[in-house]
Amino acid sequence: MPSAEIVCSLCQHEIPAANLRTHQEQESREIVAYTIELIKQANPEWSENDPTCQKCWDHYRGIAAT
Repeated sequence: MPSAEIVCSLCQHEIPAANLRTHQEQESREIVAYTIELIKQANPEWSENDPTCQKCWDHYRGIAAT
């Protein structure tokens, strides 16, 4: 049985539902909060409950690290 797919709310690519929040679980709370704020600044309609793929998370996480 194939795993369920979810569409990333930022890039519109399909991602496995099982991978949806794993990237956030690997970060400190401070980095997660700051990365979420960066995403919201660039995408005001976005909510932290919206699905976000690893590639998009890494993009904004990279901005937070600089």
